[in-house]
Amino acid sequence: MKKENKFANAVKRGFTLVELLVVVAILGILATGAVVYVPRFLESGNKGAAEKDVQALKTAVTQYYTEKRKYPDNLDVLVDTSGDKEPYIEGGEGALIDPWGNKYEIKFKGNKKNSPYIVSGGPDGTIGTEDDIRSDEAKK
Repeated sequence: MKKENKFANAVKRGFTLVELLVVVAILGILATGAVVYVPRFLESGNKGAAEKDVQALKTAVTQYYTEKRKYPDNLDVLVDTSGDKEPYIEGGEGALIDPWGNKYEIKFKGNKKNSPYIVSGGPDGTIGTEDDIRSDEAKK
């Protein structure tokens, strides 16, 4: 008689197939939501990081101009460590790469080499398209 009670108690403590299917269905719904929404959050994070980077690079370019009285032709001079002077921005060559793996670029407004701005090609990597992130177009 005691053996039958142990078996009956063991069956009562287990999960039924319906309960397991409900759990699997819930996990499937959660996984679908993650697949749909996570890329949006990642893209938003990449854009925010690029906006901060272009502002930091713009500040480094301004510091370079203050010391040299001219703007750099390219951003590589900002991370140059060949002399005994500290670089204008830390992070080495990685500081010049946007979240999508493309190099930031320095551009100038007008024909003269004044009014520089820093630009990232954005998610498509092409400068001159609507998804560009520029230091002169700061969000308010």
